[in-house]
Amino acid sequence: MGIYDRDYYRESQRGGSNRRRGRSFGSDWAMVTKIIFINIVLFLANGLLVDGNALTDLLTLRADTIFYPLEYWRFLTYGFVHDPTGIYHILFNMLALFFLGPEVERRLGSKEFLRFYLATIIFGGIIWGVLNIHTRSFCLGASGGVVGVCLLFAFMFPRRILYIYGILPLPAYAVGALIVLSDILGALNAGPFAGQRIAFAVHLAGAYFAFIYNSYQWNFGRTLNRLHGWFFKPRSKKPKVKIYNPEEEEKKRPKTEDEKLAEQVDEVLKKYSRVGEHGLTEQERGILKKASEIYKNKMR
Repeated sequence: MGIYDRDYYRESQRGGSNRRRGRSFGSDWAMVTKIIFINIVLFLANGLLVDGNALTDLLTLRADTIFYPLEYWRFLTYGFVHDPTGIYHILFNMLALFFLGPEVERRLGSKEFLRFYLATIIFGGIIWGVLNIHTRSFCLGASGGVVGVCLLFAFMFPRRILYIYGILPLPAYAVGALIVLSDILGALNAGPFAGQRIAFAVHLAGAYFAFIYNSYQWNFGRTLNRLHGWFFKPRSKKPKVKIYNPEEEEKKRPKTEDEKLAEQVDEVLKKYSRVGEHGLTEQERGILKKASEIYKNKMR
């Protein structure tokens, strides 16, 4: 990809002399910058290793990976390593991501942009793995994710002018169509890239994923929040309905002295009916006498 119309690009104002003290390195970078940084670090680290291309070999996606579930992480990591024999592979991918990625990131938000980018890489890796399942091929590079970003840019800003190789101005939708057309021709072993070791299936998978993502207005962040709500839905406490019970309320009400005396009199009279007056204690006789006096006073 060439340089796009710089009129709409504004370099991030984060960082520099205004960076707050205490922040970790790269904490205020855009997500696109972080992705590019990781790719470059891995490329340089692989070149510095004594054991040849050990890092690239460790992260590369192989055609038989689908038969080894414990190595399924390769469906993601292959998108962060590039051809160690030259610089053009990583250079073109990172330039396209640098020029077109920030605008897409601003539209989606940093977290959703990262989710889309990683999902595109995984999707492209799975498609490539299925198509090459009986070969001894291997796949590496961020091209699938980058093509997905480029196509999503074309869908979001179809009339934005891009400059192919810094010379030829074309609207974004035309550039997206050229990318897809060249990959289709390459997959059919035709066109200018025929015969080259390029994973056209990964490119087309990335383009298709961007098409579906844009057409159905997907948002992985909203989907994850919805799933979290389904599986971890807090239990709603049902409000307790209080039914009024006069008898229960009457029992809870504090009793007056007269009521307490009346209860005592009832107990004494029950005993009197069983054993007679001689069976009553002095205290029980006193209760009856007290109640009789109160009754007489009320009758006066």
